Amino acid sequence: MSLKEQLLEKGYNNIDIMVIDEKNNQSTIPDLTLHKINNLEYKLYLDPGSVELNLDEEHPYFTARQKSEDGGDVGIKGFILEW
Repeated sequence: MSLKEQLLEKGYNNIDIMVIDEKNNQSTIPDLTLHKINNLEYKLYLDPGSVELNLDEEHPYFTARQKSEDGGDVGIKGFILEW
């Protein structure tokens, strides 16, 4: 099941995602309406096979490998922020 499908199944629809990479760089992807997105992993430049969800935590998050600008990839942690 894709990241989007699992988030929708848990009741998320409109979210922001705060991403922290392995070098502690932070960025926020604001205002994601999940039912309007076809492929969330593609939109976030994630390797779909690397996504691990932890949605039952007090602060839900996922970990994954994200493609970087230099062609490599970095480990990230993406916190789900609901509004």
